[in-house]
Amino acid sequence: MEKNYPRRLFLGKSLLVATGLICVPTGAIAKELGSDSAPFKGYNPYTDYKTDLRTSLFGKEVSVSGKIYDASGKTTIPNAFVEVWHLSPEKQVYKHRGKMYTDDDGKYQFITDWPNREPGKQHRIYFKISNDGKTIFTELLFSDFGAHITDKHWEQNQQLAENIRFPSFSTFLNKSTIDFNISINN
Repeated sequence: MEKNYPRRLFLGKSLLVATGLICVPTGAIAKELGSDSAPFKGYNPYTDYKTDLRTSLFGKEVSVSGKIYDASGKTTIPNAFVEVWHLSPEKQVYKHRGKMYTDDDGKYQFITDWPNREPGKQHRIYFKISNDGKTIFTELLFSDFGAHITDKHWEQNQQLAENIRFPSFSTFLNKSTIDFNISINN
């Protein structure tokens, strides 16, 4: 009886191609969605709804809270959709992500591990805020000594009173607390 190697080879390669067609496009589609729909790296629309992003209960952590305001900068927005993400500690991957809605007073709050930072940059947390067809992306920068906003955030949030436009920062032991307010004005 004669062995038929070309047929086995064909079947084996067909199986590899079929597996590749099933697996590869899924990752490529998710990667493409994440990179095209946000001005910052690491965005993923398939994030879980959660406000505790910590992976370690004993490491350095930061608690971030604030209010989302309308275009006037005077009225808070209840039920605004807030998405956050940042580099995971000690890594160059964006595994720390969360989604939440603001409460009746327009307040959001989450706790996370102290993020890693890109070389030459401060630690940062990225935000996507959505409400009533409007969306804004912004970022919060911070270090061991304080929290800061970017020039773009400052321009987009001019309508906020000065005492709430800039983030407040405090730290005790291994936990930092930041109050960061945002206005949706587009």
